Formats: sequence, C-alpha cells, structure tokens
Amino acid sequence: MNRRLYLRLYATFLGITFLSLVLAAVLTRALHPPTRPVLSHLTPLAQSLSCQAGKPCEDRVATALGEMAKDMALDIVVWDGGQQPVFSAVQKPFPPPANFQGGWRHSPRGPVWLVELGEGRMLGVREHAHFGPRGFLWPMLIGLAVLMAIGLHPLSRGITRRLEHLSEGANRWAAGDLDHRVPVEGKDEVAALTARFNQAAGAIQELLAHERQMLATASHELRTPLARVRMALELLGEEADAAKRLDLAQKASADVMELDDLVEELLLSARAQPSVPRRPFTAVDLLALARDEAEKTGATVVGESVVFPCDASMIRHLLRNLLANAKVHGGGASVRIEVRRGADQVLIAVEDDGPGVPQGEREAIFRPFYRAPGPRPPGDTGLGLGLALVRQVARYHGGEVRHVSREPRGSRFETRLPLLTDQ
Repeated sequence: MNRRLYLRLYATFLGITFLSLVLAAVLTRALHPPTRPVLSHLTPLAQSLSCQAGKPCEDRVATALGEMAKDMALDIVVWDGGQQPVFSAVQKPFPPPANFQGGWRHSPRGPVWLVELGEGRMLGVREHAHFGPRGFLWPMLIGLAVLMAIGLHPLSRGITRRLEHLSEGANRWAAGDLDHRVPVEGKDEVAALTARFNQAAGAIQELLAHERQMLATASHELRTPLARVRMALELLGEEADAAKRLDLAQKASADVMELDDLVEELLLSARAQPSVPRRPFTAVDLLALARDEAEKTGATVVGESVVFPCDASMIRHLLRNLLANAKVHGGGASVRIEVRRGADQVLIAVEDDGPGVPQGEREAIFRPFYRAPGPRPPGDTGLGLGLALVRQVARYHGGEVRHVSREPRGSRFETRLPLLTDQ
C-alpha cells in the first residue's frame, strides 16, 4: 500500500499526541497532591506527635504514622520549626526542601507535599511512585521537545526537499531546459504531483516539437506553390500569346487553390488542438452531410439519417479528407460512405477497394506529416496532415478513428463518435 503523505502526517500527529498524553499522565502521577482522605488522617496524627528532634520517637502516634506509611506506600516526615526531623518513616532519608512552605516542594529525593501543622512544624508526604531528581519537570519537557524535533525533522525535510526539487525543475523548464524532468521519489501526493509535472512537461514539449515540425513542413510545402505563382505572374507580364497567358493564369489559379487548401488544413489543425476552446456545437444530419461530400467525388452513401451535435465544418473536413485519401490511395476504385447509429455512438465509415495499408503502417498513417515509403501517388499534394486531422477532429468530438483491413483487399476507416444520453 502506498504511504501517502497525509497518512505519514497523521501518524506523526498521533505520535505527538500519544507522547503528550504520556507526559501529562506522568506529571499528573508525579505532581498530584496526596488524596484528601490521606491528609485528613495524617494531619491530626502528625499534629499530636509529642516527639522531639534528636530523640527516639516511639509513642503510639508515631507507631500509627509508621503503619500508615507502610500500608499506603508513603514517605512521611515531620520537621520542627528548625527544620529538624522529629519523625521519619521513609525508604530513603531526605533533607527538608529549601522552600519550607506548604504545597509541592522539590527535594533531592523528588517532590514532597508539605502541610503546615502549626507551631513551626511541617508535615512532608511523598508517595513512593513519585520519582525524579530535583527539577525533573524541565528536563522532561526539554527531552520531549528534542524527541519531537528529531521525529519531525526527517518528515518535514523529506517533503520540503522534494518540493524544492519540483520548484527547481519548474524554474529550469521555464528557462528553456525542456528536456529536464524532476526525479519521482516516494509514493505520496508529492510524488504524484511530480509525476504529473513530468507528464505535463513531456506533453508540452511534444506539442512544441509538433508545432515546430508543422511550421517547418508548412514553410517547405508553401514555398513551392508560392514560387510557381510568382513565376506565373512574371511570365504573364512578358507573354504576348493569349493562349499561353490563359494557361499560365489557370496554373496560377490552381496553385492558389492548393495554397488555400494547405492554409485551411493548418488552421483546422490549430483549431482542433485540445487546448483551444470549443465553439458551440450544432445539430447536423450526418447522412445528408455525407451525401453532399460524396457528390463531389462520386462516392456512394448508405446508412440512416443521424442527427448529431457537432462542429459541422470539422466533420465536413473529416469526410473530405477521408474521401480524398480513398481517391488517392484507392487506385481509382469505387469509394463508399456508411453512416450508422449505434446504442451509444455514431459510426462514419469510408471504404475503398484499393491495395490497402500494410500492417506495420496502420497506426503510423495517422501521425502528422507521415509519408509512406516509396513514390507519392498521383494527385497526392498534401502536407501529410489529412489522416492526422481526421483523428484530431474525431478526438475533438470525444471519438476515435481507426483503420480496418478489408479482405481480400481494400481499406476501411471507421470514425466512432459518442452519443450523449439525451440524443
């Protein structure tokens, strides 16, 4: 079982409470005055003592006091006004306390309860359970404080040391050391926080790497059509033949359309990031949306009408990318779209009869900017973001997309989007 931080703190506080209770019990036992019945019996007897200091005390009262001392496990001493003992029934003799007044007083043999008897005499009573040298209270309190300090130091230092490492890691990461990770120590909440920090740092680093790769790839891909457009415009100014001028204008227009598609893919990729606030969803008939896109490519549509709340432009782009992918990689074979409603999800599937996708590439094709080995198929002019955007859009709507192999040949891309309970 994990030793969580709060359990360690709780155990420490319990230990401190236990030690405090033990100390309170010890002090109560050591410092409480003799019980009232004991004093009510001892005081009259001690007052009636007729013994004198320095002389044997063997009368009836002295015998009674001695028996009471034995029966009640007491040390009993009676001093005269000169602080000389006139009676003593103790295990170990001890001199009178320096402060010769009623109440608790310390003696070399421990605390003694003094009772004024009158005529300068003083009764001293001490239970055998009382212990400790003179001034034992302060050493005991200091010892307890030292014990608590020793016990709490490893706990507090262990927590603060790991928090210092976490703070140092955050500072290093904020300063640009994106590869730095904080060591995870222990199995408590601080360790969990450190692990979450490392995960967040890794996710942000991956996102920044993705953005850098996208920027580099986009710059490269945008440069080619831009160069063609610039060259076409330069040639248009020098070309006198009308037919050639028309051909150059058409090529430039096609390049501009290619640029527009590339920019649209980049913008959609940025808008589908998890950190971007979502726009309100609208209810859309997915079957009608699929038919609109199918008419542009000649694909066939089967299924049922499903009204689904979503970002219509994103779902349209998802279908458009899947259809474009099927057209480019399907070898010119027919393409089909299927829309179905399940118990708790919506299925949008696009399939073709092309050569399919090798087993080792069925997950890699969803990575941004991925290019399959070998020459690019005719008509493939994209950035390699098509299927990556499909997955982004599916996850943006809480769903997922996967490739399903068809036999004996062909590919099927299934997008499954969750239905809400009230849909």
